[in-house]
Amino acid sequence: MRDVFTLITEQVLRDCGGEPICTHVGDVQVCAIKSHPTYQVLRERVRLGRSKSVASLHLWESVSTLARESDRHEQEGWLMILLDLLTPYFGGWSKDLAQKWRYDVSDIRSAMLEGALEAWFSMTGGTPSKKLLDTMMARAFNSARDLVKAGSSETCAASAEYLISDSKQEEYSTLHASSIIDAGTVRNPDTDERIRGERTGALLQRMGAMSHVKIYHEKLRSGCRNEADAPSITPAQAGRSWVDGKNLYYRISDLLPQYIGFSEAANAVGLSESQASRMARKGSLSFRVLWIGNSRVVSVKSLMHTLGIQDSIVHPDDVENGASHVGGE
Repeated sequence: MRDVFTLITEQVLRDCGGEPICTHVGDVQVCAIKSHPTYQVLRERVRLGRSKSVASLHLWESVSTLARESDRHEQEGWLMILLDLLTPYFGGWSKDLAQKWRYDVSDIRSAMLEGALEAWFSMTGGTPSKKLLDTMMARAFNSARDLVKAGSSETCAASAEYLISDSKQEEYSTLHASSIIDAGTVRNPDTDERIRGERTGALLQRMGAMSHVKIYHEKLRSGCRNEADAPSITPAQAGRSWVDGKNLYYRISDLLPQYIGFSEAANAVGLSESQASRMARKGSLSFRVLWIGNSRVVSVKSLMHTLGIQDSIVHPDDVENGASHVGGE
């Protein structure tokens, strides 16, 4: 019988498509490690039971970070992988519990999944990965025990998808781009957008980075971008997109490297590497860590959030206008 564990595994295998998968930084193309296994091979190597390996714990930490801090449309996929890495350790125990209590094993597994998800959504982003793993497992086991001891085989008929459906709807909301506008500063959103872009261009010009930026702008204008990566635009921005014939808006973070070294990230928040390492072990570090082999990196977007740097949406025309003014053109 195909229960929720089977459905999760099938979904992950279908999404991964037999291609190499990067659980270090999420993108095979930018990862420093050049050899990546398929997900099926990777899953067979992971050991998260009582005999946890260091490599498996590092992988768990990276996947949990990707599930928290990836782009909104990618978070669900990493969360599914996170759950699928746990299911091998729930399988045998759920069968034993079903036989002992004469209960439907599929209902027990659904309860375990619900318990693991409740733990995931209740834990903060700064929770140490080892504690997150232990809590999700413990909550899964407790949910299964509570189910069978209740003496009823009635369980929720809704799919686990209801727990993450809201994030899918939010992805297509037009409020994301408009939420960055400070209406208290400039009453006209279109004017605020242009000023923001020109200030960004002026700063980049002073930094001597506009040559790199213009290369990126050319790629946007030539259509060398996956439209799924383009930020949503507001009705006010739609007019400019109609003139251009395409959505050329992008986020400031698109100009930056995707990841930064752990020591550099620590320095950026005023910590030494040893201080940041101790805080990471305690779960009190303000940004999350990704493992590439035995090395650590930090998502630039996560670091920007920690430092309070707004990941603004800008238009190439505005950025170039601002740079031109500073350059005296």
